[in-house]
Amino acid sequence: MKEHPILFSTEMVKAILEGRKTQTRRTLKPQPIDVLPMNVPDEWVALTEVNPNHGKIIKCRFGQVGDRLWLREAFCNLCPDDQGFCYKADREHNPASDLCAAEWKPSIFMPRWASRITLEITGIRVERVQEITHEDAIAEGAEFMPAAKLRKERLTVPQIVFAGLWDSINQKYPWSSNPWCWCIEFKRLSL
Repeated sequence: MKEHPILFSTEMVKAILEGRKTQTRRTLKPQPIDVLPMNVPDEWVALTEVNPNHGKIIKCRFGQVGDRLWLREAFCNLCPDDQGFCYKADREHNPASDLCAAEWKPSIFMPRWASRITLEITGIRVERVQEITHEDAIAEGAEFMPAAKLRKERLTVPQIVFAGLWDSINQKYPWSSNPWCWCIEFKRLSL
C-alpha cells in the first residue's frame, strides 16, 4: 500500500465530509486516441497519435486499488483555534476561520501532517468523461451544484451538473472535447 496526495476543491471536500462524494475523475495526460484494458488489474494500453499501432502500458498516477490518497485542501495556519489551523471547507462551522479570510493557502501547499482526510482507492477504470452515468454523477458529489450551460439531450440533471463542475476545473480538457479520464472510486477512512 502506498500513499499519494490528491487535490480537491472546497466544494468537493464538503461533499466528501458529508458522505456525498465517493468518486473522482482526473484527466489522462497526455490524452491518448484510444485506451484498451489489459488482462492485468489496474493496467491499460494507451494508443497515441505518434504510434497508433503500438500502445504504451499505463497505470493511474494516483495509485492502485488498496492505495491511500491523502487529501489536500485549502487551509490557514494562523487560526486561533485548538489545532492552530483551519480548513476552508469548515468555515461555516468554525467562527475562528473568519479571521483567515485573507490568509487561505491553496490546497497544493498543504503538507501531509495537516491533512485530515484519507481515502482508500476501491476501484479504478479509464473512460471518456461523457460516459459518466447518472449514478456516477451523484457519486461525484455533483447533485447539489449549479448546472452546466449545455444544450444536450439525454443527460440527466446530475450529469449536466457534473459537466458544469468538470468545465469549471478542466479548461484545457472541456466536457465538449470528451477527454479520457481516470475514474477513481474511494471510501473515506476514519483514522
